[in-house]
Amino acid sequence: MGRELWQLKLREHFDGKIVRKDLTKKIKEGANVPVYVLEFLLGQYCSSDEEDVIKAGVNNVKRILADNFVRLDEAQKILSVLRSRGS
Repeated sequence: MGRELWQLKLREHFDGKIVRKDLTKKIKEGANVPVYVLEFLLGQYCSSDEEDVIKAGVNNVKRILADNFVRLDEAQKILSVLRSRGS
């Protein structure tokens, strides 16, 4: 079987569960998040062979991480924001 046929079969049966490890490594360098969380998000938003879809998915994953995970050096800033909001 050719490589393209394998990719089609994998996408058919495991769509949303295939993770490109190169994307995981690329995003992990800037994110303080467990790898399994990152791989789950990449599987959800970057499960495609089209570069435009992958690029949009990577941007979406980065946005989700920025909105929901706190870097250690930003901890005091986040605590201040939470205190000002009251929750």
